Amino acid sequence: MSPIVEAFSISHAAILDGTTGAEVAAIYGVRDGTLDIDTDSFNNAGDDKILSVWNWFNLANLNLTSGFMSWDMYSLISGATITSSGIAPNDYWNVPLWNQSALNQSTRPFLLRAPAKLAPTQGGTPRSLDFVLYRVQPGLIKFDGPANKAGLTFSFSGQALISDVDERGVALPEPAFGRLVVRPRI
Repeated sequence: MSPIVEAFSISHAAILDGTTGAEVAAIYGVRDGTLDIDTDSFNNAGDDKILSVWNWFNLANLNLTSGFMSWDMYSLISGATITSSGIAPNDYWNVPLWNQSALNQSTRPFLLRAPAKLAPTQGGTPRSLDFVLYRVQPGLIKFDGPANKAGLTFSFSGQALISDVDERGVALPEPAFGRLVVRPRI
């Protein structure tokens, strides 16, 4: 019997390595996350009526907002190199902000995770609902705030593109954006 799942808000996002599916860098504490497919259609008309409708999709828009950002994640999204003074305890880290090379970075597989549970008729067991996206073209990171009691937030947007391979680089039988996975809560 296939599961009936109730899922909640996206709470975790990560870039995957592209060969094993392992997480390389995570966006901690996702406050808001959306994944929205960009679709369109064409009405094939004839004899004063619609004979058929052609539907297609272009890409899926990914938007994430968080109050935490790892420097590794920033580096992977922007393509920027992190430098450090290397002298503790007064060490500091430095990374370029919005330079030309941050534009049009290569695609990477992404993971979005939402806490979930099975339907009460299936035991109500806690689960995770994973959205595994095979190819995400990252956009620029944006900052908002700081706002009272909310602090500084950063947001990331990207576009999921159709792919011929999965998050491990294995050829797919049919091109896809990604897959949904229901698994024991992680």
